[in-house]
Amino acid sequence: MNGIILKGIGGFYYVKTDENGLIYECRARGIFRKLGRKPLVGDRVSMEVTHEGDMEGNITEIFKRKSELIRPAVANVDKALVIFALKTPDPVLTLLDTFLISMRMSSIPTTLVFNKADLVGEEKINEFSKIYSSAGVDLIFTSTKTGRGIDAVKKALEGSVTTVAGPSGAGKSTLINTIAGKE
Repeated sequence: MNGIILKGIGGFYYVKTDENGLIYECRARGIFRKLGRKPLVGDRVSMEVTHEGDMEGNITEIFKRKSELIRPAVANVDKALVIFALKTPDPVLTLLDTFLISMRMSSIPTTLVFNKADLVGEEKINEFSKIYSSAGVDLIFTSTKTGRGIDAVKKALEGSVTTVAGPSGAGKSTLINTIAGKE
């Protein structure tokens, strides 16, 4: 049975099957460790069911990846959404540049989201726009409090498998919850 890894926690991988859309809790075969291959969220895999009643199985094969990132550790994404706050916390631009370089080196199209736009003036927004508009990424300024840019982010996510990256406190979870309409 084939599927995709949706989540990985403590050596367990949660695989959504193509066949019926059910999610199985799986372990990876020891051969992957010997080969130095670790399953990643987003991996297309083959699995065998070991216990149908408990929805358990083993990953038996990891298919070829079209893309792979180390941070965040994901595979087979179409796009990256890099989220940084404009304030609280102040953005660390060297970290932001590191994220952008990592995505570029992996040939992953990137949308850069500057969140918490309601906490700064338009002058600051224009400053960041001027700096990053030539970085070869789509640029969106958002605020979950005012709704600014939320529709633009929704549109950027349409029809793609997207990973989210950014520092702690940037508002990644709040932005995702706002877009999803639930926690």
